[in-house]
Amino acid sequence: MSTNANTNQQLTDEDLLNQCIDNFYITASVQGRVAYLLMSIYAVNPVIWHRFIDYNPSHIIFSNMIYGSTVYIFSRPAMRPISIVNRLIFSILGSMMFNYSSMLVYEYLVGKWNHRPVLLTVLGFFAGRLMMLHYLSYLYHVDRMSRIERNFERNAAYDSMYY
Repeated sequence: MSTNANTNQQLTDEDLLNQCIDNFYITASVQGRVAYLLMSIYAVNPVIWHRFIDYNPSHIIFSNMIYGSTVYIFSRPAMRPISIVNRLIFSILGSMMFNYSSMLVYEYLVGKWNHRPVLLTVLGFFAGRLMMLHYLSYLYHVDRMSRIERNFERNAAYDSMYY
């Protein structure tokens, strides 16, 4: 117990602020990922949602997708050297490009397999997972290639793409 108390006393205000900011980034990115998961199903088969409620959640889900992805890009170690304004602009644009292109993929799937709703839902779910995996892998690659070391943790799963 005393070791834990000593560790907490050694933290500076700056360390505590950085921990708070990192926790915010993690929470926001999880919020965006959950919204992305929901949209990967809702965009291709909204009937599932409308069986439970008559409300159209697409604008709320899409806004959370943009928000979560923006915060995730903004918090990446490779983005740290960039000024705050440019970092914010680049993050918003990157988030909008990724999420809008995902919506175009879902629209394509609906156009091709609209007559098979179960297959369409499964394809939407797996297409969303595949796009999110490559999005995260790309951001990891950019961070790995940058010279910034703060908050960058190696990930064996992502490192395997280099072999």
